Amino acid sequence: MFVVVLIFGVVSVYYIKVISETSNVTLKNNYETLLFTQEMRSVLDENDLPLTSRESETFEEALKKQENNITEPGEKATTEDLRKAFTLLINPLSDLNQKQQAKRNAHLQLKKIESLNMRAIVLKNNYTHSTVSKAAFYLGSIVFITFLILFILIVNFPGFILNPLHELTNGLDQVSRKNYNTRLNFSTSEEFTRLAEAFNTMAARLSEQEDTDLSKTISAELRIKMLIEEMPYAVLGVNEKQEILFINQEAKKILNLSEKSVIGQSVLELSKSNHLMKMMLENNDAASPLQVNQDGKVSYFQQKSIEIVVPNFKPDLETLQIAGYSAGRIRILKKVTG
Repeated sequence: MFVVVLIFGVVSVYYIKVISETSNVTLKNNYETLLFTQEMRSVLDENDLPLTSRESETFEEALKKQENNITEPGEKATTEDLRKAFTLLINPLSDLNQKQQAKRNAHLQLKKIESLNMRAIVLKNNYTHSTVSKAAFYLGSIVFITFLILFILIVNFPGFILNPLHELTNGLDQVSRKNYNTRLNFSTSEEFTRLAEAFNTMAARLSEQEDTDLSKTISAELRIKMLIEEMPYAVLGVNEKQEILFINQEAKKILNLSEKSVIGQSVLELSKSNHLMKMMLENNDAASPLQVNQDGKVSYFQQKSIEIVVPNFKPDLETLQIAGYSAGRIRILKKVTG
């Protein structure tokens, strides 16, 4: 039923569009051309030669509109001949006989243009009637097929119920696994089609929400990294696995780390070959500052270690329990002397 209705709709829209476009083209192009030629003919018939400047401007304006509205075969050449006749008609060097001959020629070209467009209107009108007849035949055939398929659906109705329910169950299982790209496409009945649309809308919104949350997280991370990079202190962040999450240039300089990326490396492994790193790890929030030999002179840095605690919200039947777990640590080295 869904396929048949879809075909019915597509065929209907197609023929409606064809009929509408044919009518619009006829009105927009051919009918406008007749208006332009009528306006030019009125200037020639209602005024004596030579034409005044105002009469010439009226003719010129209509002629320009006609030149921008050429649609039929042979109309372009005829319009060009009309332009030549009008040029001769308004030429101050032309005598009265030449102007009268140009006027007769302009009348002849206007008649040709009108004939071309009248013939086009008749042809397009016949084509429209033919299209309407063809559309009525096709749509009538589709209506007959629709009733036939409807009878078959009534006979086989139970199968059209169980299969969509099975697909719906599988779709919900995929969504529970965060596979939000799952989509349902039921064509058995209008009710199941609406159910599929609701399911697809839900999956799309969940996917959008996940993308939005991910974008916000990445954006927040980038802003934090930019702020950390601009801080005058040495800042080092590690996760719960003691792997480096971020480090600014000041920290790299103090810890004498190379310019290559150390993100993701273990601070425990780096401390084996980096004495300053080892001292920093062993000196958590100690009262005594760290002594660092920097640029040939001794400097002292006070270390501040901040543990990152992430809340874990677990809804209970009566209350909302909040449990926190450590997600890493931020270490800040502030220069105090040196």
